Amino acid sequence: MKKTIVYSIVGLLATYFMTNKRIRRVLESNMEKEAAFFPIEEAGEPETDNPENANMVDEGSQFGVKYYNNLQEE
Repeated sequence: MKKTIVYSIVGLLATYFMTNKRIRRVLESNMEKEAAFFPIEEAGEPETDNPENANMVDEGSQFGVKYYNNLQEE
């Protein structure tokens, strides 16, 4: 019972905020600002950001493959 009341209130508030154009514009601009600082563009090139960390990750992934291959050979 309490969950349905809370969900209903949250749904009504979300509907109100999304139908009110002024509030929606403010929310959209805030989301765009947040997206501008999200480092997704750098995710494809970890070598340029931190080469030591990239080498560590590369070595770690090879360790798992070698370990699995050794287990399969035994």
